[in-house]
Amino acid sequence: MTPMKIEHHDLAAQNLSPPEVLQNIFSYIAAYQPTLHACTLVSNSWYKSSIAFLYHSPAIDGRNFDKFVEAICPSVNAHIRINGLATLVRKLDMSLLVHNGSKSLTARILGRVKEDLEEFVAPQASFAVNCLAALSKCHKLRRLNLSFVSESIAMSDLLRSMSTLSKLEILHLPRSSAHNTSIDALIYGWPSGLRELHISGGLRDESALSLSALPSSLTHLSISNCPHLSMLSIRPLVKLLGPQLQYLEIVAPLPNLNLGHGVLTNVMDLAPNLHHLKISMDFLGVAFFSSGDSGQSEYHFLKQLDLDCFEPADCISFHPNFIADMIVGSEGKFSKLRKLGVHKKLGWTNTGIYILGIREIDAFLKALAREDGDDAEITEDDAGVVFFGTP
Repeated sequence: MTPMKIEHHDLAAQNLSPPEVLQNIFSYIAAYQPTLHACTLVSNSWYKSSIAFLYHSPAIDGRNFDKFVEAICPSVNAHIRINGLATLVRKLDMSLLVHNGSKSLTARILGRVKEDLEEFVAPQASFAVNCLAALSKCHKLRRLNLSFVSESIAMSDLLRSMSTLSKLEILHLPRSSAHNTSIDALIYGWPSGLRELHISGGLRDESALSLSALPSSLTHLSISNCPHLSMLSIRPLVKLLGPQLQYLEIVAPLPNLNLGHGVLTNVMDLAPNLHHLKISMDFLGVAFFSSGDSGQSEYHFLKQLDLDCFEPADCISFHPNFIADMIVGSEGKFSKLRKLGVHKKLGWTNTGIYILGIREIDAFLKALAREDGDDAEITEDDAGVVFFGTP
């Protein structure tokens, strides 16, 4: 039998699938960038349908950074060789870059992708104050993570650049910001739609002036690894924002808080509307687990409690059997609790006498979640005791 001949135009016709079909297929492999890159080389129609997925959230590291720069901004002159790829970038994560590029190059890249950029994670060494001008023009930015930035940036400069970012919702402050106390830090204010603020690193008590102007839209606050903070700033800040907060995280190391054990025992009184609290047990006293006045239970909405730990020796009083006695059957501030997270540093899973307490808490929380039904925020499968972190 003579082999059937396949003409070239027949092979080409097989690649002429409707763009909608191709885009739907490529959406399932959006996370596999090598595969997407291979798809762009198949044909012109495949290229047009897959290129947007390839550049939507580019995976950038030291190995491919130079090629990414060549594609996004091939020329220093912004008016030369515009290829349209920069407008496809929605999420730009440069956190894996350490000594790649320069501060001026980062500013150039931001200038190219500014039109439709929604998320940006800044690099460690190649982001500085000279990048803020380009950052301020990313008007569609919703998430901004500057936590990896090593160079000090004045709070007044940062707020000035963010004053134009009306859509910004989530902000991670630089770990080494120069939190000045000048009145200039309040001239521009915080983005009006800010929902989450993550603070770490060089924040000092004197910066309370700028933090006091946080918007009413803020519902999530995280404070961690701040060696210069003390209760002089944390208590007034939590008290000021407490009524609007639904998520609060205060975790060690915070050396200045260790001076008074149990300094945050009344944190739920300061923030009575919390749905999720993550806190180092180093800062709690045993009174934290007291059910309190059952008549006030309607003011507590806590559904998830994560117990972190920095120094296990300081948390020896908080064993699961004690906590089980406090929250099982509680009609007080833990009446709506459905999930208890425990750091593995506490060693609960390594102590046989604690097993009964863990099982009692887990069964109790799962039973409550079962009564809530499948439409509840925390279902039975997610409820109970979970362990996180490393021993």
